[in-house]
Amino acid sequence: MSPATMGFMYIFLVACTVTVTWATIYDIPFRSCRGIPGPSAIKVNCSSFERETCTLTKGQTYSIWANFTPQINVNAVQSSVAWKTWVEMPLPGQDADGCNGYLECPLAQNTPTTFTYPLQIQNFWMRRRYPIVWRLKDANTDIKILCFTFKILIT
Repeated sequence: MSPATMGFMYIFLVACTVTVTWATIYDIPFRSCRGIPGPSAIKVNCSSFERETCTLTKGQTYSIWANFTPQINVNAVQSSVAWKTWVEMPLPGQDADGCNGYLECPLAQNTPTTFTYPLQIQNFWMRRRYPIVWRLKDANTDIKILCFTFKILIT
């Protein structure tokens, strides 16, 4: 390889490393919602993690992984995520189709699966700490198949 090619490869590898390592994957403490099945584990690639809160930076996209075992067979899944304050407010710009590459649908009863979602933190969201509630439900019957809450801090 020529020195120019080697130099380009080095710069490319450094750029890839910086791009990939800007966030770290953390096991996130969560709470299941009352009367609705919860996940066995939640992971998020937070910018940082302190005091049981995942820090997320405006303008970035973060991956969320929720491992769970559905209690029923489900063909179509609706996903919803909201700020959990005194009134629940849906997070704008999120995809509600849980089978749109986020789950392997259909879901089989008692078969472990992982919900993977790219959460986009919009630039217009206010900087503050938020409790988040995430729900998955059967899009045909409205039966809730997963629900959990966790804390984020938007910076």
